Amino acid sequence: MADLGTVTAAVAGAVGSSVVFHPLDTILTLRQTSVNNKFIIPFSQYWRGVSVSALLSAPAFTVYLVSYRQAKKEFSAQYGKDSAITYTLSGILAELTSSVLWTPMEVIKGRMQLVTGPGIVSTRQTIVQIHKEEKIKGFFRGYWMSLAMYTPTTICYWYAYENMKKYMRKRSNFESGGSTSSQDLSTLQYAAASSFATFASETISNFLDVVKTRQQLAFSAEIKALRPDDSNSLILVAKNLIKEAGVLGALTKGLHLRLLYALPTGVLSMVIVESIKPDIDGDEYGL
Repeated sequence: MADLGTVTAAVAGAVGSSVVFHPLDTILTLRQTSVNNKFIIPFSQYWRGVSVSALLSAPAFTVYLVSYRQAKKEFSAQYGKDSAITYTLSGILAELTSSVLWTPMEVIKGRMQLVTGPGIVSTRQTIVQIHKEEKIKGFFRGYWMSLAMYTPTTICYWYAYENMKKYMRKRSNFESGGSTSSQDLSTLQYAAASSFATFASETISNFLDVVKTRQQLAFSAEIKALRPDDSNSLILVAKNLIKEAGVLGALTKGLHLRLLYALPTGVLSMVIVESIKPDIDGDEYGL
């Protein structure tokens, strides 16, 4: 069982990052779906979906972080705490458990972000509309694609993040003559580790993320008007993307915006988490 510190850290990291950088997430969604390629949109649209994002990102990230740290603790006993197998299996388990919450959040949030024009787009109206059109399965549209995309992303992120922390601790110990403990990483070092891991993981998974987003939002009125056959199959979503942007363009579509959103979000969330409840040797991995 995770203690209150781990849960508090996860909630603070998730809510803080999701609210602060929500406008960037909105622009990214619009660019990935090609509904709007402009950076300037009505002010209210920047914040559409922020409520459901803040509400569901907290429990989703809590499940994700607690699952990862608990799995890491268990697998470390069998494979070693610095083993690639430990990081990989822990990341897979974290993604499997948390996607049950991440996917509905992304579907609801994305549908709200796509709506153009003035007026209030309420979370309740969006939920009712999705349920009316697709029933419960509508909230989990793109679930398997999310797993296919986020699992390798998660594995890459945690492998890079954990190894960067290990490298910086060894370097700090060397420079201090061995007097630095494993707890002595600074905020800047945590930020650097998260930046490196985020850049690597987000870049390699960009194409799958665009396809996942388009599949999740294929039944929205905006996407139906733009690409009516996106709702037919995942293969058509991918083909339409490549036809629209070319192979290279499909691989990199919205990547600069994704990094612009993911880098500060990843840094802020992990700095908050590690500041409140660091994942360190000798402390049961923060659990």
